[in-house]
Amino acid sequence: MILKSLTLKNYRKFRNAIVDFPDGVIGVVGLNGAGKSTIFESIAWVLYGPVAARTSTDQIKYNGAKNKDPCRVELEFIFEEDSYRIVREMTGKHLTASATITVNGKIAASGAEVVNKYIQKKLGMDFKAFYTSIFAKQKELNTLSSMNASERRPLILKMLGINQLDDVIKEVRSDKREKDLLIDRFNLDLIDKTGRNKTEIYHEKINDLEDKKTKINLKIKKDKEKIIITKAEVEKLEKTVFNQKKEYEKLCRNRDEQSEKKTLFQNRKKFEDELINLKNLTKERKKSLEIHSKKLKDYQKIESDVEKVGEKLVKISEIIKDFVKKIEQKKTIIDSIKKEIYEFELKKERIIKMGPNSTCPTCERVLGDHHDILMKNFKDEIKQRTKKLDIFLKDIRNIEDKYERKSREEQALQKRNNYLITQLREKERINTTINNILNEIKREKNDIEKKEKQIIQIGKIDFNEKKFVELKKQIETFYKKYQSSLEDFNEKKDQLNSIKINMQKNEGEEKLIMQNIKNLEEKIKELKEYKKRIDFEKKHIRNLNTLIEILSSFRTNLISRIRPTLSKYASDFFERLTNGKYNEIELDEDYNLMVYDEGTSYNVERFSGGEEDLANLCLRLSISELITERSGGIFNFIILDEIFGSQDMIRRQNIMKALNSLSSKFRQIFLITHVDDVKNYMENIVYVNENETGTSTVKIE
Repeated sequence: MILKSLTLKNYRKFRNAIVDFPDGVIGVVGLNGAGKSTIFESIAWVLYGPVAARTSTDQIKYNGAKNKDPCRVELEFIFEEDSYRIVREMTGKHLTASATITVNGKIAASGAEVVNKYIQKKLGMDFKAFYTSIFAKQKELNTLSSMNASERRPLILKMLGINQLDDVIKEVRSDKREKDLLIDRFNLDLIDKTGRNKTEIYHEKINDLEDKKTKINLKIKKDKEKIIITKAEVEKLEKTVFNQKKEYEKLCRNRDEQSEKKTLFQNRKKFEDELINLKNLTKERKKSLEIHSKKLKDYQKIESDVEKVGEKLVKISEIIKDFVKKIEQKKTIIDSIKKEIYEFELKKERIIKMGPNSTCPTCERVLGDHHDILMKNFKDEIKQRTKKLDIFLKDIRNIEDKYERKSREEQALQKRNNYLITQLREKERINTTINNILNEIKREKNDIEKKEKQIIQIGKIDFNEKKFVELKKQIETFYKKYQSSLEDFNEKKDQLNSIKINMQKNEGEEKLIMQNIKNLEEKIKELKEYKKRIDFEKKHIRNLNTLIEILSSFRTNLISRIRPTLSKYASDFFERLTNGKYNEIELDEDYNLMVYDEGTSYNVERFSGGEEDLANLCLRLSISELITERSGGIFNFIILDEIFGSQDMIRRQNIMKALNSLSSKFRQIFLITHVDDVKNYMENIVYVNENETGTSTVKIE
């Protein structure tokens, strides 16, 4: 696998970045936190998706990007001589994932999950194995040196994928345990709670059920015989009931006909009686009509009399009104005269009180002789007006006398008028009665005609009440006979149904027994299958035991071969990096790292910190080389992250020379570092810088 190019858009700190990967030793240089490791993390992310990211999905997208801006990574690489281009992106507010992969320009897979599975299958490893194969970190090197033997050995075996073999052995042993449990369960299913063989028990139950089945078959046979006999009796009774029903219905029809004749006969009789009554009633009404007509003659002049009396009343009423008006007028004059007399009396009294020596209130002279003259004038005036008052009072009495006479005359005429009005109402009542009688006579005449027509319509009816009563008695007697036959028929029919139900019950019980027998036979068959399955699983367990032995032996052999191979590869690296000062490194049985100095092996901790780090780097490089060889050389690149650590300048130069000599094994070697003095030993430099806004950029030299 050779990396060709990487395009980042809104990924982590990178707004827009394009990296073209050359061959050889490539330095990835930049300050801590600038985003050097992010470049290679994005490669794992585009291949394997979110599972390969170090943070949650919502922290992957560039912080300053808008919701509508996609987070996108595009990787081009060569694998097994084919050109691959894989694109993975997240879009929208909810970061919806999508991915596509093309091989030689043709789409090979589409969809985030589909692409994940495609890559894992194509590369033959998950993202953890991918990281272990291509990524070597300073922290990982320190971990190897600081671990004790019990921790270091499993870690190295895990890095080399030996743990997968352990997982296979574990799964095979788990399968064997499951098979053992399955056999135990099958063996338990073959016996009951008391320890008896279930097959024998089921055979005994089948024999018991067969005996019950024979007895039930005998009952069913007897029921069938009873059904044949009872059915013949039912059919005979049904025929009798049918004939009796037919005869009964014939008698009922005859009864209905006679009942209809009876109704017509009764209706004719009713109409005839009503006709006689109507004719008699008409005669009575005609007599009443004659009587009222004679009475009416006595009231011939009543209207003219009422009119005359009414006119007289009007005239008298006018005269009386005139009398009342005149009396009121006279009374008004009398009141005026009385007022004048009163005023003269007051003046007279005043003059008397004033006396002859008083001053006149008008001319202011002394009255003297004028006092008597005034007194005489007042008396004359009072006397004159008193006479006039008497005349008017007399006139009123005369008018009131006339008023009284006319009032009495009016009352007499009113009584006469009331009497005449009463007589007029009586005449109107007689006229109304006559009209009612005439209407009733007319109505009764119409009723008589209708009754006569109805009688003609009915005609003569031949009906004999005695024969009708006898027919009803005959029907009643025959009905009882019919009901008795019907009850016998229903009873026999119920008896037949009861036999059938009993037979069906026995047949159902027979079917149930047969089903139970079948179920037991199925259980016996199932138990036989259990026995076969037990034999099969035992054979399978023997094969699994053999497989466990083979895998365990293979694991032991593989582990025994890995340690010398790692020691050889690490020794070659260490000799190159130390300029031949040390020519051999060895892993002992506990995977402790031993360094030979002048033919004697020493624990790596005896040496300086730089030499110890260098030894651990050699061990890590040997692990990557061994992984690459085992995978068929599918990965032609390796990533070394901050491996210089405590190395001095000379050791760094040696490490760079050694790495340049590894081009035959690794076509691309990526060195992530912030150490500037190693740049001169690298063929290509990828600079990663972070600007003031926190956005990272990439520049290749």
